[in-house]
Amino acid sequence: MVLEIRRDFHEQLNELYTGLLRMGSDLLETIERTRLCFLELDHIAADAIIAGDAVFDDYRDLLEEAGLELIARQAPVAVDLRMIIVIMRAAQHFERMADLCEDIATAVKHIPSEYLSTWIREGIDEMARRAIRLVERSIACFKERNVEMAMELDALDDAVDKLNRMFFKEFDRGREEDLEVAIRVVMIARFFERIADNAVDIGEHVRFMVEGTI
Repeated sequence: MVLEIRRDFHEQLNELYTGLLRMGSDLLETIERTRLCFLELDHIAADAIIAGDAVFDDYRDLLEEAGLELIARQAPVAVDLRMIIVIMRAAQHFERMADLCEDIATAVKHIPSEYLSTWIREGIDEMARRAIRLVERSIACFKERNVEMAMELDALDDAVDKLNRMFFKEFDRGREEDLEVAIRVVMIARFFERIADNAVDIGEHVRFMVEGTI
């Protein structure tokens, strides 16, 4: 009977695990669509990204409910308990990243479709690509339970932070850009920077899952 209960527990835990990976895969696709939405100033794509945000709310709610039920019914300990906690925390971070994609799409809708300087396009695109790589690596380090990879995320995030600061400096230097567009661009840079930050946080949770330290 105990063996049957444990088998059932691990089946449920695996469902929770695969559910988070599906959420992560969908999120990566959404961030990439958001990157292209900005580059092309595609207002129709922006509407689709905004409309799709509810999917990630549902993902988060389902994973949190399933995780809490698993803890209540099975009383897991040690690594299993930490893994469930980290899955629920990672789901929260994924949902926040999806919210940031929605914020970027909303900002794009307020930028005239014919307007974007080359240096803005290139800078934001570089930030977006680096943020996507950070999210990919955060998912990989979770799958592999790789603490070393998790610790490397901080250094990768530094490049995103540097690019984010660049936009403030460029506008401070008196770049001749429309004020409203400049504000939107700074916001979008900040949102991509926050996506990268959430990926770093997932790495911290992976360290907790593996080592049991906060």
